[in-house]
Amino acid sequence: MKLYSEVLGKSVEVPDRPERVVSLAPAITETLYMLGLEERVVGVSFFCDKPPQVSKKPRVGAYLNVNYSLLEKLRPDLVLVTTGAQRERIAELESKGYVVYPIPLPVSVYGILDGIIVVGMVVGEVDKARQLASSLLDRLMDLRGTLKGVKLYYEIDLGGPVSVGAYSYIGDAFKLMGASHVFEGQRIPYVINPSPEAVKAFDPDVIIYEQKLGEKASIESVRRSLEARGMGSLRALREGKVVIMEYDSLAHYGPSFFEAAKTMAERVKAVLGALRAEAA
Repeated sequence: MKLYSEVLGKSVEVPDRPERVVSLAPAITETLYMLGLEERVVGVSFFCDKPPQVSKKPRVGAYLNVNYSLLEKLRPDLVLVTTGAQRERIAELESKGYVVYPIPLPVSVYGILDGIIVVGMVVGEVDKARQLASSLLDRLMDLRGTLKGVKLYYEIDLGGPVSVGAYSYIGDAFKLMGASHVFEGQRIPYVINPSPEAVKAFDPDVIIYEQKLGEKASIESVRRSLEARGMGSLRALREGKVVIMEYDSLAHYGPSFFEAAKTMAERVKAVLGALRAEAA
């Protein structure tokens, strides 16, 4: 069957029911598993680690590189990729005869749900995808207003400090919860090397730090990092209002994002609640 791709600007001929799927993006892989299609997944990327049982699958490549000798042996009838920098792999894969369909990167929390529907459509399991998206929508609605009035600063280390702007599903989740964040007025997905002056002027109530792979961050290590960049005077630092998030939790835009967002909100409220209790 032919499915039109807005990303490619053309229709892609995909099998009615793909039986040998390779996923080169963690969010897509997790979606396939949550749709109950793990037996049809024959290969994944090195970064695919959700759910844990995905570790049993052959690793076909990284985000920007593909092991074509292994891919050939796996004989996929469909290769799923995302967009962004990974778009460059699409033409390369197509030139080698593979059927490739890109799932767009989300720019909002609703985009995560839309991505699930698209994956389901491509693999011939749209009803299952709609059921999954509907259940996650309920979780999303439970988050509305849970952090009303709270000011947040979010940071992740991607080879250097990075925060998020308005064009981001993470920032969108913050706004859905009723929170504001430092760079919400910037119409970009990521803010590279966030301005210390902007963060200090915003004066966040809570700092959220998402760990990188293998990191064992603590409030003290976050404090040292921010102090070294001129943000040691932040009120949130002085008061210990720092929430540490696990690696690839909020940054992961698969179905488990909603559980990570709930965990983050609970930790933020716990930090604020504990401090209010101490003050009383």
